[in-house]
Amino acid sequence: MNSHQQTADETDDPIQYDPSYLNSLRELKYVAVIGTLALIWTVAYGGFNGYVSDAESKPLFFGMPSWVAWELRSWVITSLVTLWFAIFIIREDDDDLLDLDIADNDARTDDEEHA
Repeated sequence: MNSHQQTADETDDPIQYDPSYLNSLRELKYVAVIGTLALIWTVAYGGFNGYVSDAESKPLFFGMPSWVAWELRSWVITSLVTLWFAIFIIREDDDDLLDLDIADNDARTDDEEHA
């Protein structure tokens, strides 16, 4: 077969992905970035500031070491960013297929009742 011939399986049309799949990929990118940044901040900042030889020299913030307070603030910020993501970025998928399944089931039930 030369390059100008096509089989029945080959088409020039691009692959059409399900919108739910595309939404999940988009949301995965956000989740990966938010989680990675939170992990990097927590491990790096806590590692550099939490493990010191002289614990007495660290300033206190509300009775706890200041680095712990900064860690807690970063968790609060991460939670707020996650909440923003859940409210404004995540989209509800159109459940057209679900509606079709319900309509098909209703039609089958009606057919069975009349039979």
